Formats: sequence, C-alpha cells, structure tokens
Amino acid sequence: MIAEQVKSYVTEKGFKQVAIAKGVGMSKVAMSETLAGNRTMTAEEYVRICDFLEVPYDKFAQGAYEETSTTSTAPGR
Repeated sequence: MIAEQVKSYVTEKGFKQVAIAKGVGMSKVAMSETLAGNRTMTAEEYVRICDFLEVPYDKFAQGAYEETSTTSTAPGR
C-alpha cells in the first residue's frame, strides 16, 4: 500500500526511479521491485525516500492507514 502511494507520487512529480535509488543508496533493481510491490520496503528505506522527496514521514503512511481503517468490520463501527 505505501509503496503504491510512493510510486504514484514519484510518477506524478516526474521523479526518475534511478535518481531516487541513487539518492537513497538503493540499487535500481531494489527500488523498482519495492515500488512494484514485489519487495518490502524497510523503515529505514522509507525514511530515506521521504527525505529525498522532501515530504513528511507520514505523507504516505497516513493514506495507508486511512485505507485500512475504513474497511474495519469491528462491532460498533
């Protein structure tokens, strides 16, 4: 979920995955696999990506929480 949001933002803003990978110390393959959802992004990678993109750390995590919280089937909700 978070990777999808990061990928969408990266595409929308015109960033190149290779530039981000280089800027955060990841291989091009690791970045591509992460944004495709085929590899789990570590917390450290997430922080470095947010720093590189100059966005707050909750920029992408917030949306992921909202998606999961709206599908709650807990009693009383």
